[in-house]
Amino acid sequence: MNTIFQKIKNFIQDFALYLHNKLFSSKYVLKGKCKKCGNCCKNILFSTKDGYIKDKKIFNKMKKKHPYYRNFTVQGIVGNKKDFQNGALVFRCKYLNNNNKCSIYFIRPLFCRDYPNINQDLIYNGVEMLDGCGFYFDVNKKFKDYLNS
Repeated sequence: MNTIFQKIKNFIQDFALYLHNKLFSSKYVLKGKCKKCGNCCKNILFSTKDGYIKDKKIFNKMKKKHPYYRNFTVQGIVGNKKDFQNGALVFRCKYLNNNNKCSIYFIRPLFCRDYPNINQDLIYNGVEMLDGCGFYFDVNKKFKDYLNS
């Protein structure tokens, strides 16, 4: 019974985050489309208010607090990247099959459904889409459009 309530709680939290992201528009818009390469499912970086997760102990605490993190395993560590990413743990979804397809696509978590969401702080820090990804970020309104209005 307790797990059902936890799933409902997680769904409500995910839905609230989704609504927040949709209601408070960004200076950026997402363009392009998914190429179904699976790279986004095997090159995941998670963060807290203190930055990217760089310690497995912290990740284990996150899994206890938010069970949907149990869907991910540590795949490696970021190296030779921008300073704020160096040492970050890289995660992979447990539901990505050998064909780079999601084995739970129709019931995938909101975290996955909302990918890639627009996080202005990350964009300002120079985060880019993964190589080969069909998505890209563009400005919502060009500077000259502000001048003309």
